[in-house]
Amino acid sequence: MNAPTTFRQRLYSFLDPSDGAGRAERLFNALLVTLILLTIAVTIAGTVPEVQREYGPVIRVFDYVCAFVFGLEYLGRLYVTPLRPGYDGSLRSYLRYATSPLPLIDLLVLVSLMVPATTALASLRGLRLLKLLSLLKLGRYSDSLQLIGRVISQRAGELLSTVLIVLVLVFIAASLLYQVESSAGTKGFESIPQALWWAVVTLTTTGYGDVYPATPLGKAAAGLIMLFGVGMVALPAGMIASGFAEELSRLRQQETAAACCPHCGKTLE
Repeated sequence: MNAPTTFRQRLYSFLDPSDGAGRAERLFNALLVTLILLTIAVTIAGTVPEVQREYGPVIRVFDYVCAFVFGLEYLGRLYVTPLRPGYDGSLRSYLRYATSPLPLIDLLVLVSLMVPATTALASLRGLRLLKLLSLLKLGRYSDSLQLIGRVISQRAGELLSTVLIVLVLVFIAASLLYQVESSAGTKGFESIPQALWWAVVTLTTTGYGDVYPATPLGKAAAGLIMLFGVGMVALPAGMIASGFAEELSRLRQQETAAACCPHCGKTLE
C-alpha cells in the first residue's frame, strides 16, 4: 500500500487507519473516548440542581472544550469524504456522508454541547440530553461495540420477526384481558391502552404487581399468556447469543490463519 502523500490522505489514514492504528491514532482515540465518558458523567451530574448551581460555569467551559475537539474531528471526517469507498468530491457525496448514522450522531452531539444551560426557548434545553448520544460514538473506537453491531446486523431479519411476534402477542394479551376484566371493573383494564401496560410488564416477567387480573377466567388466561410469552420474549436473547458465538468463532479462525500465515492475508473458511 502506497504511503499517504497529501494532507487529505494523511488525515484519512489518521482518522480511519487501514493498516492498524499507530501510537498517534491510539492516543487520539483514547482522548476521544475519555472526553465521551467525561461528557456523559458531566451530563448526568449536571441534572443535579446543587451541582448545576455550584459548577454550572465550569460545566459550560467543559462543554465548549469538548465541542471544539469533537467539531475538529467531525470536520476532519467530512473533509476526507472523497477518499472513502463509494464517495467522490461532489456535494451530493458530502451530503450523503453527513446524513449517514454516525456523522448524524456526531452532529447532534455537537449541537447539544453548544446549547446554553439557560435559554429563552425552554424546549431546546432537552437538546442538551442529546450529549448522551456520545455513548454511540464509542462504537467507532471500541472493537467490542463493533462486534455487537455486526451481530445485530447479521441477525436483523430474525430479530425483527421475533419483535413483531412479541408485539402481536402483547396486543392480543391486552385485548383478551380487557375483554375479561373490564366487565368486572378490575383496575388497570378499563381500556386496551391501559391493559397494554399489564401485558408488557407481564410478558417481560417484570411483574410490578400494580395491575393484575381479579376474575378466575382472567387469571387462567393470564397464566397461559405468561407461559407462552416467556419463551417468545427469550427468543431474541438466544439469537443474539448464537450470533455472538458464530462471530467469535469466525474471529478466532481469522486470528489462527493470520498466526499460521501472517503474510498471505488469507482467512480460514
